[in-house]
Amino acid sequence: MKKTLCMSLVLSVALAGSAFANDHKHAAPKAQNQCIGSGPQAPRDIDVLAGSNQVTFAEAPAFADMDKCNIHFHWNAEHKAAAYSTYVEDGDHSGWACQEPAAGRIGNEHAEYNQCKGIAEGDTIEVHWVYTTCDVESEGVQPVGGGLSACMTSTCSNPELRVAAQVFVLAKNGELKFSESPLTYKDPSVVYIGSTTGPTFNNEHCSPFQVTWDVKTSCKTLDIDSFSKWCSDNKYGENHAHGVRKLVTPKKLLSTISK
Repeated sequence: MKKTLCMSLVLSVALAGSAFANDHKHAAPKAQNQCIGSGPQAPRDIDVLAGSNQVTFAEAPAFADMDKCNIHFHWNAEHKAAAYSTYVEDGDHSGWACQEPAAGRIGNEHAEYNQCKGIAEGDTIEVHWVYTTCDVESEGVQPVGGGLSACMTSTCSNPELRVAAQVFVLAKNGELKFSESPLTYKDPSVVYIGSTTGPTFNNEHCSPFQVTWDVKTSCKTLDIDSFSKWCSDNKYGENHAHGVRKLVTPKKLLSTISK
């Protein structure tokens, strides 16, 4: 029988500065696997439906019934699908691409386009629009902080979280223009329950945070000028590419994806 995990997301002083996609690595002691008993994790290969994690929780409400609390992006996709399955090895940005990166792009940590750090034409990025059940948009409401903390308030410390994830290739005159809301196109999505991501977590140090993921399976071209304009000046302070969490593959750390 599956057990239900009731994990409080109460922000302590230690978590007050945490980012939704934290870029600081944790190393679990060799004798201590901190993923034992954890809930299902992310990111994953969304073409693989199987999972055997015994922790379950209800999907978060629809996006329309939640408040957007953060937008950020990763250079190279964290998730994997048929449309973005080219592996790019580049340290903390090792992930999945829709195409081979441009010559000389690997290891170029100082790439910058119109004051948006970590991007260049031809790059694959995965954008995350993060939503919370906390009221963070009403006048006078003050989120606890930035990143994941922006999804919580002093009176709402245990929200449900839902993330729209879309993968793009950045291109001059790309077919899509960037928006602060998830981009609308007819390609299918895969919905599953998992966790937060970022290179701070791995298969020995699991994220405790519960997230409902809605991941597009396709790879579209995104206009790099419209994206960099948002990236260089947005209310979330997200002006750089985040690192990538290694793909989670053990079935015991994955939920089952419904067809």
